[in-house]
Amino acid sequence: MTHAHDFLHALLSHARPVPAADIHAFAAERFGEAARFCTCSHQDLSLDELLPIMQAKGKLVLTEQGWQFNFAAMAGH
Repeated sequence: MTHAHDFLHALLSHARPVPAADIHAFAAERFGEAARFCTCSHQDLSLDELLPIMQAKGKLVLTEQGWQFNFAAMAGH
């Protein structure tokens, strides 16, 4: 299971927004087609379940250019 922080760090290291239409391919390239994610409080999430959780927590933002990391919400743990 991939921790959400690993997904966030992959977006951060990508250095540019990932278009919404490409986010599944982005995740599959890095974590595999069948990747499941977890957070500190959620387990066994699909990417479609993870994205709105991370967006609601302010860790990801969806702009016209695509999904990107929100530096202001970086957790310190």
